[in-house]
Amino acid sequence: MRCGSTTLAALSLSIVVSFAFAGPSRAGGATQSGDDTKYVAPAPASASQALIAEYQVRDAKGERTLVLVRSADRIEYRMQGEPVEQWRKTPDGIARLELFAKEQRSVSWSPGDLRTIGQMPQWPQLASLISPELCTALKRDGQIKAFGTTAARYSGESAEGQPIALEWIEADALPAYYRTGKRKAKTGEPGLYELRLRKLERVSADAAFTATVDYRETDYADLGDMELDPFAANYVKQHSGHTH
Repeated sequence: MRCGSTTLAALSLSIVVSFAFAGPSRAGGATQSGDDTKYVAPAPASASQALIAEYQVRDAKGERTLVLVRSADRIEYRMQGEPVEQWRKTPDGIARLELFAKEQRSVSWSPGDLRTIGQMPQWPQLASLISPELCTALKRDGQIKAFGTTAARYSGESAEGQPIALEWIEADALPAYYRTGKRKAKTGEPGLYELRLRKLERVSADAAFTATVDYRETDYADLGDMELDPFAANYVKQHSGHTH
């Protein structure tokens, strides 16, 4: 997918946030600096494989790891300190599952639930982390080697006047690097947000996603009737803007 081929809105809900990626620093391959960067040559794509992309996120909260797992019909996000998010294509749209490892509980959202609260995402949103259309608003500055392929380099400004740098891997429709905001932001200005791809590989889809067999699943629509369940009550309290 070429950057700019699909119109996407910003994501919401827990860790599926609106990521901004860009930056002049090099990512992957022979151009990547840093000993902690790993490259695993991608195997040919197939229905039984999943792509795993591991990112370093840096912002006002510090540095943490984000992992995107993507197959033809499933997507998973793993962010430090957040529940795991799984998304699956269904005949009726996209379903969502939140996994809480400590409690061994999960909350499932049907496509109808997501439509009710106005949070039905588009699949390319979930698969690419950022809008591929972002490139159309930026200036292309050539290309670099990145993770065994090439990444197009872009630079420019956001609608709010914040600098943006992006390295976009067209073959996988993923950012290799993204940066926006200022390192020394003034009061009221957004600070630096940086996303850097650290690892990219393809593995068997059967082993790529978090196993859910041991989780007790609760339907989102049932949470409001579970006042005596401590987990459900706490979930409703923390997500009062989305639950009933």
